[in-house]
Amino acid sequence: MKRLAILSLLLSICLPFAANADSLSKRLSGRILISTQGKGEAWYVNPADSKRYYLGRPADAFTVMRKLGVGVTEATFQKIAQEGMDVEGDKALAKSLAGKIILQVERNGEAWYVNPVDLKKYYLGRPEDAFKVMRRLGLGVRIRDLALIHKPGTDESIDQYSSYVQKTVKTPAGDFKVDLVMIDLSNPKLDIVTDTADTATCKTGCRAKPLISYVESTPGTFAAINGSYFDTNASKRNYYFFPIYNSKQKVLINDDQLKYWTTGPIMVFDQNNKFYYFKDSREFKSVEFFENANGVKIKAAIGNKPRLIENKMNTLIDWEVDEKQRTGKTIKNALGYKEGKMYIISAHNSTVPDLAMVCQALEMEYALNIDGGYSTALFYNDEFMISPGRDIPNAILFTTKQN
Repeated sequence: MKRLAILSLLLSICLPFAANADSLSKRLSGRILISTQGKGEAWYVNPADSKRYYLGRPADAFTVMRKLGVGVTEATFQKIAQEGMDVEGDKALAKSLAGKIILQVERNGEAWYVNPVDLKKYYLGRPEDAFKVMRRLGLGVRIRDLALIHKPGTDESIDQYSSYVQKTVKTPAGDFKVDLVMIDLSNPKLDIVTDTADTATCKTGCRAKPLISYVESTPGTFAAINGSYFDTNASKRNYYFFPIYNSKQKVLINDDQLKYWTTGPIMVFDQNNKFYYFKDSREFKSVEFFENANGVKIKAAIGNKPRLIENKMNTLIDWEVDEKQRTGKTIKNALGYKEGKMYIISAHNSTVPDLAMVCQALEMEYALNIDGGYSTALFYNDEFMISPGRDIPNAILFTTKQN
């Protein structure tokens, strides 16, 4: 608690949300960022590639700094003003090196950080000294801003229970670039949350908010994506008729739609993270029926259509796919299940039939189509793997239990 209090005092400046990831990365180039949400992790935005690098423990931070450092001659080094000294130095030169770590290659290779705020150099010294400098000069940022700045590399894993990869999937319709997040349901610390902007069934003028707002209001979220289809027309703004369980309010939104065969399939999770699939909402019947029949409590549930994969078979029905779904080449998304693991699947430049083939090529046992296109926002490990789209009325989140 004391550490958090100190951080709060040091990090009094927080950045406003920026919709453009590229402009934000450039604006923060060379800065040391410290998350004001979570555990106060520190990052360095490398001017060379605009990526953020995790500074971790003192020894890790020191290694990163040296790895990303650029060598300068002693003549160049001496022209840059040093902290604590009442000397201006060569401002133009300092600006050209602002935000970089410079190494005294003609001496002992000592590392210095050129602070872009005051254009002075700060000695990084030993690992502990470097860590203190970085913390002192760090700029506080929220998750919604930090998530827009990418880390180096395309593959990532938090632990043995989850991972993210970007890969090419071969199908009869061609090759597709796919973002794939794996979540192991056996993780004892896993929580699954289906969340809605409205806390009761809404028929028109419904609420919607960006995916990051769902993430910020759900502590411990490490993966999230937009949920069901919804209406974008003014007459029924943000309305959706698919059943979605609000995990926080413990209420099933649109439960009145369960009785119709046109409602489609539902994915359900109980309090032990066990996966259930109902190809027809009428089989689910109600939350009460499900809980009594299975002797468990429901944790999360989401419905959407058309059906994609059931029992490893492509079950997409032609008449359930409209012209836009059949021909529109955009990002298409699905929730997949295979061998005790959930998958978030985002297929680029694809149609819904293409998505079904991608899911089958990935050998999913079950796959549910969810909203894609301009709604797509894919979040994993404090980063937007796919930049945030428009505001959405519901989402599914995978979180780490907080107690």
